[in-house]
Amino acid sequence: MIKKLSVSLCLLALSALSGCTIHQSIGDSFGSYVAAPDGQDFKTVGYRWDYENTALLYVYRPATEWSMDELETPSFNVNGERLFNIKGGGYTWYEMKPGSYDIVIRRGIFGMEGIEWFEIKRISELAFEAKAGKVYYFRYSEIDPPVIDPDLEETPLGDGPLQLVAPSRALAEMKETQMIHRGRGLLAAKPIEVDEDLETVFDASLEQSGDGSAESSAPNTPAATGIKARPRTKEEEWWPF
Repeated sequence: MIKKLSVSLCLLALSALSGCTIHQSIGDSFGSYVAAPDGQDFKTVGYRWDYENTALLYVYRPATEWSMDELETPSFNVNGERLFNIKGGGYTWYEMKPGSYDIVIRRGIFGMEGIEWFEIKRISELAFEAKAGKVYYFRYSEIDPPVIDPDLEETPLGDGPLQLVAPSRALAEMKETQMIHRGRGLLAAKPIEVDEDLETVFDASLEQSGDGSAESSAPNTPAATGIKARPRTKEEEWWPF
């Protein structure tokens, strides 16, 4: 075991020196058998989030015999960044700016998950579009991925163990979970890709039209600057850590 861990650390050091992209969660990949979630029992965020401008994402893993006896957990990655590792009996949440997100779940060995294009095991991969004001519940379970929920308002979405589920199912199962010590942050969507050829044509047309026609005649209405969420009271500033 010590020898394998040493090999992983050596590969990590070599990759860092060569400037390669490393997929790893060393030191944070322990399963619930080793270090179970010990945060607060599940409690909904309620309205203590910017629901007029962002989406709310819950991610949880039911407490099963398999997930609670696990020695090493898979990692949850969004837009190329590892956010946390999914422990059995754990949950967390994030606010998300509206837009597109790529979600990937990987498994590694002693926290080492891969280098560049090489990955030890990719379990799930999906593209996700977040909308302001929406609440999404992602359920991860390797032994009993749920069937499509009849009361799921969104388009069915999932890949293997990771599934978007209805609030009724999620809230019933999350009662038995505890918060992991990662989350409660604001996620940014993927940048919108701009076609360079179209951008060049657009810039050229603006130059030909002259300075006067480039001015916008649209009034500066409050809607143009976006609607701000209502001020939070002192009581609502409490977050469920």
